[in-house]
Amino acid sequence: MRPAMTFRTSAKSADPVSEQREGDFVCQLIGIQPELRAFIGHLLPIVDARADALQEVNLLLWKKRESFEPGTSFKNWAFTCARFVVMSRQKKARRDRRLVFSDELIERLAEEFEQADPSMEERLPALRRCLEKVPETERRLLLDRYSEHGAVTRHSERSGRSAAALRAMLFRLRIALRKCVERELQNHPLSP
Repeated sequence: MRPAMTFRTSAKSADPVSEQREGDFVCQLIGIQPELRAFIGHLLPIVDARADALQEVNLLLWKKRESFEPGTSFKNWAFTCARFVVMSRQKKARRDRRLVFSDELIERLAEEFEQADPSMEERLPALRRCLEKVPETERRLLLDRYSEHGAVTRHSERSGRSAAALRAMLFRLRIALRKCVERELQNHPLSP
């Protein structure tokens, strides 16, 4: 007979202040996932490597959580860690003779991303509302297109429609989504 599994709590986790700080950290980590995913996607040329990089960044952030100073920008701290992970992955890819960006280009892309529209996170709810209005099959095509390499080809094979027809549909959907987001933002203005 196997003994029952027991979980030990350290003295650290019994401390309410530590638990609160850890809970706050988890909330911030969860909240920044869409931006972190977009940031990593902006820096990595290989689509298939992005999910693994995000997991690696999340693991690094968790391991280094004690070094985060409350009251400072969690986003800046997380993006800095993400840069280091991406650069490390790029060095390994360079050794394996795979397609990589130079460290200078990664830095430039990171700065460009960080200086981009600061209200992006406020626009996400509008985009989500608009995506809910798109029919399921078209929404799946849109989402797959930006999360999987070769999604248009796979959708073409499954649906019997040409890849060119699906790309034209994606083009029209993106225009419709942009207009919908603009309308949503007019109806629900961003906070100042």
